[in-house]
Amino acid sequence: MLREEVGILVVDDVNTMRIQIRDLLKQFGFKKITLAAGTPEAKAALETETIHLIMADWHMEPLDGMELLRYVRNHPQHKNVCFIMVTAEGVKEKVIEAIRSGVDNYLVKPLTPVEIQNKVYGILLKKQVL
Repeated sequence: MLREEVGILVVDDVNTMRIQIRDLLKQFGFKKITLAAGTPEAKAALETETIHLIMADWHMEPLDGMELLRYVRNHPQHKNVCFIMVTAEGVKEKVIEAIRSGVDNYLVKPLTPVEIQNKVYGILLKKQVL
């Protein structure tokens, strides 16, 4: 699949963070980027868009990124979607919790373009999306 065809869902309750990640993904050649302000909006997008990768913030209200991850992993249609958790939470126990819940990778804020690029391409190549 070409980069231009990969559907990416960016979920963060902070608008500037969504836009920053979207703009970086566009610089990397991705075109199909959907933005969601929270888990309910993300669930709706999963039902209407073809999504190959989700990049979701951990700390959101009312349902956090872990709730979205569990929803995705337990949903028959979406369980294989690549999932990167984005958070300021760098505590080892939290990373382990995310891994046990099925996250594919983890980005700790503050984000750098190189880290985002490496994680996104790494997981898409590993899961044979690209």
